[in-house]
Amino acid sequence: MTDRVRFLWIRALWCLLIPLVALGVSAAIARSIFLGDLGTRLDPVRQRTFDALHLVDPHALQRPAELARFDGRFSAHPVLARLHVGAGALFLLLVPLQFSSQVRQRFINFHRWSGRLLVFLAFITGSSALYFGLVVPFGGLGEVIAIAIFDGLFLLSLAVAFAAIRRLQVARHREWMIRAFALAIAISTMRIVELPLDLVLSPIGIPPDDVFVIGIWCGWLLTLGGAELWIRYTRSYVQSPGVPVAVVP
Repeated sequence: MTDRVRFLWIRALWCLLIPLVALGVSAAIARSIFLGDLGTRLDPVRQRTFDALHLVDPHALQRPAELARFDGRFSAHPVLARLHVGAGALFLLLVPLQFSSQVRQRFINFHRWSGRLLVFLAFITGSSALYFGLVVPFGGLGEVIAIAIFDGLFLLSLAVAFAAIRRLQVARHREWMIRAFALAIAISTMRIVELPLDLVLSPIGIPPDDVFVIGIWCGWLLTLGGAELWIRYTRSYVQSPGVPVAVVP
């Protein structure tokens, strides 16, 4: 991979990641403000989209109750919910700085201390996600399995990345941090893919909880798959003689 091609790919990657981070942080802020009724407040936008496309949701009469059940999980546990979205938003804001080569080279102490903070934030948001996904799931068994797998991978990725950097295994640390970030930013990908899935699946009778589960599986698999492709695409460059890992995000 030439330097020019690598530069273009990195630029494209940042152009993709910044909106995803903004979406994730905005959603976290909105949830913290409208803890018990965010879904209900946003539903008119969905309905206008259905009307504009002349689509009919056969589950429309049950939708208010489904939204109340979805939002109710957060309003029933306000402290845990705000810890979850607050830690998650701060995690999403800080992680891109960890991948910035300029920050790593110029402010190495900030990079190290923010990395320790990220591990702490990951524990908060990851453990709280396990509670909402395993104890009070909206999507039943499908959500339970997804949360157990992908949230478990998120916490494992952070643990492996932390252990790697303690052993000065910088390339290994980089790869597992990319996986951890992908698993975190997938929450934004889910929100993007759920709208077209909703427009396609709901009119044919797929219930809201199943659409939600399909969305979270698609969001996580797409984002984690993209991360694995980037890791493999850049691995040979990172491992090339004379190329410092610090210049590769």
